[in-house]
Amino acid sequence: MSLANIVGQLDMDAVREHYLHRERTHRELRGLLEAGEIHEFVQLALGISSDTGNYSAAEHGLGPRILAESNETAVFRLATEIEACPTSRRLPQVIYQHSVPFLKISVGSEIAMMLKPAVHWVGNVRTIWSDLLVRNDGDANRANQALTAFRAQERDGEMPYDIWRDLYLALEQSLSELGRVGSVAANAQSVPTGTLRFMWPDALASHLFDRFAEHVATRR
Repeated sequence: MSLANIVGQLDMDAVREHYLHRERTHRELRGLLEAGEIHEFVQLALGISSDTGNYSAAEHGLGPRILAESNETAVFRLATEIEACPTSRRLPQVIYQHSVPFLKISVGSEIAMMLKPAVHWVGNVRTIWSDLLVRNDGDANRANQALTAFRAQERDGEMPYDIWRDLYLALEQSLSELGRVGSVAANAQSVPTGTLRFMWPDALASHLFDRFAEHVATRR
């Protein structure tokens, strides 16, 4: 099965609805950041007040754990530096330099994508699996096998920063290709595509993962 075939099996109306929810939350987060509403921003950015703010954090209950080990001001300070980060090349460094407990690549990059979806993409298990799917031309079995091997490696110990940095940066090309293929599939179903560069493939990745991935427990 090719990538186009597997993506074409998705219900693009559902993907579009997912995208629109995230787009609305993106606008809300930007408004809260610009207004300096620290509490409301952090609660949403960590997926506490609404999971659409950060699925990576909400899925694993990381928001309360982050705030129990840190505070809202530290998270907001990180968000303002992410806002000032002009390119994703520096994003992993920005996230790790702040050393907020439990706030690493997956949660941090999702904050970044929700603030600046034209610049940053999400690096979590769903986008990693989707990257593997793209690299294997839509072969979900091979993507599942590769993800299982990757997670076994991760369980052997905390993976070094440079591995996570390189892994995150390598996702850009695959997510761009996924967005392109997803747009073709949406057009075939007469569904409007998302216009925000990395938010659209993120919605596609989420639906592909839910339908075709062999789910595994995740930490990040």
